[in-house]
Amino acid sequence: MKKILTSLVALFAAGLLISMPAYAAGHLDEALEHAQEAVLHGEEGHADVLAQHAKEAVEHAKAARAAGEGNTHTDHFIAHAEDAIKHAEEGHTDVATKHIKEAVEHLKASMTAAPAGGDEHSGHAGY
Repeated sequence: MKKILTSLVALFAAGLLISMPAYAAGHLDEALEHAQEAVLHGEEGHADVLAQHAKEAVEHAKAARAAGEGNTHTDHFIAHAEDAIKHAEEGHTDVATKHIKEAVEHLKASMTAAPAGGDEHSGHAGY
């Protein structure tokens, strides 16, 4: 009986570990979806909706990083998205849109680059 219980616990733990990367990848996909929505609303001049979607995108990107997914491009995504939020909240829709577009490019690079801190080139000095 003890052996069966131990086996079940091990199987459950293995299942959790296997599903973690897929869950994190889901977070990156969600982040990209929200960031792209933010871009569209920014281009339409909707600073408040841009900020809403950018906040959702940042939450998902941070969750992915907490799960050990992403890389330095993900970190740059978060930084640019947070800048977009700040500018959108100040009513600077054009600047916010520029930042969220840059953020999207980093997130796309993050999703195609080596996992977890794997890329050496960030494309930005000082980050």
